[in-house]
Amino acid sequence: MEYLAKSSGETIVDHTKELLKRLAILKKLYPNALKNDGWRLLEIACKYHDLGKMNRKFQSKLLEGKSKIEGEIPHALLSISMLPFDELEEEFDDEQIRALTYSIALHHARDFSEITESNYDNEIELVRKEEDKFPFYLLGLKRDSEFEKKAVGRFYERIIVQNEYFDLDARLSSSDPEYDYFVILKGFLNRIDYAASGGYDIESPGRINFADRIKKYHKDKNDDFEWNELQKWTVEHNDDSIVFVAQTGMGKTEAALRWAGNNKTFFVLPLRSAINAIFDRVRTQAFGSKDESNEYLSILYSDMSNKVIDNFREKNNVNITNYKEYVERSRQLSQQLTISTIDQIFSFVYHYQGFEAKVATLSYSKVIVDEIQMYSPNLLAYIIYGLKIIQKYGGKFCIMTATLAPFIVDLMKEKGLKYKLPEKEKPFLDKKLNRRHKVKIFHYELDIDKVMEIYRKFDGNILIVCNTVNKAMQVYDALFEHIGNDVHMIHSRFIARDRKKKEIEIQKFSNDHLKGIWIGTQVIEASLDIDFDVLFTELSELNGLFQRMGRCYRRRNYVGDEYNVYVYDGGEKNPSGIHGGGRTVVHYGMYKLSKNAINNIDGYLSEEEKIDLINNVYTTKKIKESDVANDYIEEVKNTISYLESGADDAIDRRSVMKKFRDIDSIQCMPYSVYESNRMSIKDKISFLNDYYKGKNKSKDYLDKKIEYSNYLDQLTVAVPTYIVYEVENIYKVIEVGKRNIIILSKGFNYSFDKGLSLSKNIDDEDSNVW
Repeated sequence: MEYLAKSSGETIVDHTKELLKRLAILKKLYPNALKNDGWRLLEIACKYHDLGKMNRKFQSKLLEGKSKIEGEIPHALLSISMLPFDELEEEFDDEQIRALTYSIALHHARDFSEITESNYDNEIELVRKEEDKFPFYLLGLKRDSEFEKKAVGRFYERIIVQNEYFDLDARLSSSDPEYDYFVILKGFLNRIDYAASGGYDIESPGRINFADRIKKYHKDKNDDFEWNELQKWTVEHNDDSIVFVAQTGMGKTEAALRWAGNNKTFFVLPLRSAINAIFDRVRTQAFGSKDESNEYLSILYSDMSNKVIDNFREKNNVNITNYKEYVERSRQLSQQLTISTIDQIFSFVYHYQGFEAKVATLSYSKVIVDEIQMYSPNLLAYIIYGLKIIQKYGGKFCIMTATLAPFIVDLMKEKGLKYKLPEKEKPFLDKKLNRRHKVKIFHYELDIDKVMEIYRKFDGNILIVCNTVNKAMQVYDALFEHIGNDVHMIHSRFIARDRKKKEIEIQKFSNDHLKGIWIGTQVIEASLDIDFDVLFTELSELNGLFQRMGRCYRRRNYVGDEYNVYVYDGGEKNPSGIHGGGRTVVHYGMYKLSKNAINNIDGYLSEEEKIDLINNVYTTKKIKESDVANDYIEEVKNTISYLESGADDAIDRRSVMKKFRDIDSIQCMPYSVYESNRMSIKDKISFLNDYYKGKNKSKDYLDKKIEYSNYLDQLTVAVPTYIVYEVENIYKVIEVGKRNIIILSKGFNYSFDKGLSLSKNIDDEDSNVW
């Protein structure tokens, strides 16, 4: 008799063999991911995890197309009843067997609260009747009668087995000695099972060295190309976790990839635009025009579909099968190098149901964290606590940044993180590139008179960075009256289609050093590879200021008489977006410390002086002694304590993802965009709703579903939830399958030049952080 594992008709034997194939691939590619005992236990887990599905109720459920049958208990509980405990005790210790048993029993999240011991025993007795018919030999399992009698008989000794290996009424907790082994074993079993069920490869088809390929790319362009001091240092320490500070333009990305070697790697960045930029750069330099990049490299963030489709279009490779497989492999962490946002990788810190798969993957991976100083206190806590867990289970990390605050180092040491620093903890600086910025501080709000004065003097270009979109728009309007189309703007309030065009335009404008002015916000700080001649900026705090300065004279020294960086600290008023309470773009206390630190700067500011400022201002002592900044470190510590206390909570994953959003936002479509594309939108929504109702699901139809969904996404912009859910701010809500498209009211204006303008219904406090 053939016992089914899936409603598709796949049998238990065939499904288990698919798991074993992926287990073999994983072991071949990453042999050090587990020790010998671990690989053996994982093989046993794969072979036994679904055997409980041979019970009559489960088989009837599949054959009858039902979701549940009365009296059925989770098949995993029946699977562990078949484990050969006598044999296992000869090979493994009690902690290993307990971890194995729990990893199988809990490999699906199921509710055991209503299962009684008598019900459980009865179902075990019933499944015993099926065992004589099951072809165990096809899975390399021996089941002679004497062996079965011992194994099942031992299981029926309820007190012994429950106390030693499994308790129906209890879950393992982080305080149990076998917990760590269980996390890894269950995590690997889940990953292998997901890959087998999804029909995709568990890992990239081999391992490559991205840095070697990038070196070849540069060598082909310049035969004299060699790795620099930083890049040589990282590869010398590729067996360690490392932390380093390096000047902009020193090749931090290449240095980190040299450290990563041919290992499985996760590259975490704070902004999606930065992720897209690094993805494009690595893909171009490591693969050229070859399609193989899709086998090894992926991006990962919540709405990555637009970028993925663009990638497939470039490869002339857009079809439903390739697209779905690529997205699934990315989400299941199957690629060798994944470039991602923090929420996609570090969500495991909340120990949600199923977090073990992510931890198991990270246990044999390398994790690169770029610009750690850009994260809020809560997100910084997630990173520090997450790195502690990664290191505990065997993974390694690389923190690379242009500036590293001493208080962050203190927090990492306090949590016991182990890592290597460069000799004497010195940053990597380019001595030939140390006169980039001549700085003038103004103790009042940003004004356009100085901008116009500089604009009229020379033929170069000017970058203005504001803390909020609202302020950027005010500056744009004022400048437009004087210079018209020579002023441009980029920020986060453009629809996706226009944002992409803006990013291309500003990079071309910068590369060609055209005359004109661009105005932006924080999106410029760590995402766009641009190099302007003059920078005007509001003060946010030191880290943000130095990131913004890195977009002016990026890879060249400055020798002019005039200043090329103008900083406005607000004077008696705060710059836009800065508040002592409520919503604020940066912590008010960190802004105040920064304002005091730069008060007397007038002239050239070297790279050493920038780092000295960070080292002298952002110390644990000074922050704690500050009346306005002393809660910053406490917020980080309290968040870490909260995460540690909830290690056994197993909360819902969706709740976890929401916690990672400092400002929860919703994708919305501006009214004017909706009106100008109404007919096309209507047709595509009608088509998609037919699809979701089950009509015409041909292959071509699926291709169109992806294209049309992407089309709608390209017309939306992220808007903070607190703004959207004011009733007067919504024109209409259109249902598309399981999602809703919110059309903003006419009170919001939208244009390609300015983006989404604020509604009159939004109060002053909200508008000042938008």
